[in-house]
Amino acid sequence: MVMDYDKRTPLHIAAVEGAYSVVQWLVKDEKVPVNPLDRHGRTPLEEAASHDHKEVVMLLISAGGAIYEGDKLVPLDASKLRGAVPTRTRDVGWVDEWEVSPKELKFVSKIGSGEFGDVFKAKWHGSFVAAKLLKRSDEIALGDFRTEIAILRKIHHPNMNQFLGACTKQRPYVVLTELMACSLADAFHWTMITMNRRRQVEVALDFARGMAYLHSRRQPIAHRDLKPANLMFSGNLHADVEQLILDSGVVKVCDFGLSKTLMANDKLKPLQRTDTSAEQFTDTYKLTGETGSYRYMAPEVFRHEPYNLKVDVYSFAIICFQLFEQVAPYATMDPLQAARCAACEDLRPTFPKVSGGLTEVHQKLRTLVEECWDKDPEKRPSFVKIVERLEGVLQLLPMHIHTFTKDQECCTVS
Repeated sequence: MVMDYDKRTPLHIAAVEGAYSVVQWLVKDEKVPVNPLDRHGRTPLEEAASHDHKEVVMLLISAGGAIYEGDKLVPLDASKLRGAVPTRTRDVGWVDEWEVSPKELKFVSKIGSGEFGDVFKAKWHGSFVAAKLLKRSDEIALGDFRTEIAILRKIHHPNMNQFLGACTKQRPYVVLTELMACSLADAFHWTMITMNRRRQVEVALDFARGMAYLHSRRQPIAHRDLKPANLMFSGNLHADVEQLILDSGVVKVCDFGLSKTLMANDKLKPLQRTDTSAEQFTDTYKLTGETGSYRYMAPEVFRHEPYNLKVDVYSFAIICFQLFEQVAPYATMDPLQAARCAACEDLRPTFPKVSGGLTEVHQKLRTLVEECWDKDPEKRPSFVKIVERLEGVLQLLPMHIHTFTKDQECCTVS
């Protein structure tokens, strides 16, 4: 049996990560032992239960999973972890609290499409919502889908797209979130819309505040797929889109399909550590694998090296480069080429020359961006620190007033 030096098997690792499809493959197809003990006497079921991966818990229990306690294997319901994770379908919180009947939904129009599903504008109890339909409908897809829901329903912050419910009892599987007006990618593509410096900083600050929340949770969440298309403007859906972008819209982080909830890895955690702030997580949580969009991907991810929360800080920097400089990063390269050059040649986007020199604010923003895309992840600031610095920059900028009239195609800024 394959093990690491802590006697953790692939099933242990998959259970910790909540990787439903991997657990399914190991247990059902590979027929691996379901109750191996690691060096600390933990079974895969204990790992899944401790990390609140309900779907993986149910799968392991169905395969004979148990908890090692008192020198013997006992059922979860008879162990010290009983009650920590519901083990009967009627007890599982997301079923009772979040389940939505497809009959309650009226699909209005298709507003987007991705690798994993299509997104529709839908009406639900009189309100417009975003409905994401899962393309795959097999058991493994449903398990992964429910694992994603388990992350979504824990996220509550003004700068996070709000999860509203899901349809998981019949196909097609659907997840409902609040409907947003447009994305930052849309704003970048609409050439008639130009944010002034204060608005640029406001957008970056909304973005950073949302990420500071994700990274500072008791169980931090790494987004791992930050890009302009996943930053959305919310607000009055009856208002002009230009008004939301240039003035009143709140930026929210969306699309948590690649997000990962992190728990401390004992072999990496310093024994003397007592500080659990986001600043202390950088050497405690390590992931590997290539996830996210190439143009905004951190070099260590592209190189398949261990990485941590700071990959999101790198992506933040590349996005803010375009936001502050109003030019696309690596404009002459395709995404894969850009990622390869950033990872293998330490290439970064080139700041355009500014006639007359940089203002104090512009210089501060460029310095922040450069620190955030540092090749050494440990030198990149945390999002808590980024928020503090952006708040300081905002204090240096005058308030702006936008006026809109029905006869204008766009708007005026004063």
